[in-house]
Amino acid sequence: MKIFSDETLLQSPIKSSMNYAWTAMRSNWANTLWTALILLVLILAGAIPLVGLIASIAQGILLYSLGYWVVDRIKTGETLEGFVQKVKAEKLGAMLSEKLAPATGFYVGFMIFSLLMGLITIAILWATGGFAAIATTMQQQPGQMSPEQMEVFYAQILAASTPALAFILFTSLFFGFIWPLVYGYALFQKSFGDAFNAVFMLFSPRFWRAAFTGKYFVTVALWTLVVLGVGIITGICMAVIFLIPLGVLLLIWLVYFSATLSAATYNFSEGI
Repeated sequence: MKIFSDETLLQSPIKSSMNYAWTAMRSNWANTLWTALILLVLILAGAIPLVGLIASIAQGILLYSLGYWVVDRIKTGETLEGFVQKVKAEKLGAMLSEKLAPATGFYVGFMIFSLLMGLITIAILWATGGFAAIATTMQQQPGQMSPEQMEVFYAQILAASTPALAFILFTSLFFGFIWPLVYGYALFQKSFGDAFNAVFMLFSPRFWRAAFTGKYFVTVALWTLVVLGVGIITGICMAVIFLIPLGVLLLIWLVYFSATLSAATYNFSEGI
């Protein structure tokens, strides 16, 4: 599914995605810093009761919107030089709001997908007796159970919870592996409804088949290492008050990098 004109995204997706992410930031520092400031306010507002929920939702939609924006400008810019010119001429308002509709659709779709996975996990836990074992343990008063009885109860809880834990582990690994390809597909959708529906391509055998190819596997493995490494550094920065601004900038870079790489995986995948 060739959509990008820049062949470097096909030949060296990781390196090119890193380059585009950095270029998106440095080509217009004014927009980057204003965006970072808005994100910083939303992150800080997330600690306030009630307001925090709204701020967290707004933050999630804004981050997805940035991903949609950078992919659109790469597509229309056709080359790195064309991309630079578009970013330099970009207005902050257009950058933040132009892709709100598909970004919101994808965000809502992902929340519903997450809720569905949570409900299935709860159903498995209930069916295997996990809740009953936990309830029985909680009804016991301190000192009523001997250490041996406690060991038996904990073993029962673990045994009853194993199917649910196995389901969580399997689905996390499986859908996490396919995620970049599905996200890449979603990034080319233009409406709320299309982006919403794109989330559920996680259940599509066509996407499963496309994901199990050598090039995709290697690309996603390298992407995971980069995201893990930069994510750890970002988390450390977020935990140190005077490094939070740097953490926000790293977060923006991660959003650009992940969106570009995801779109690139869809760009070179066949049969979907």
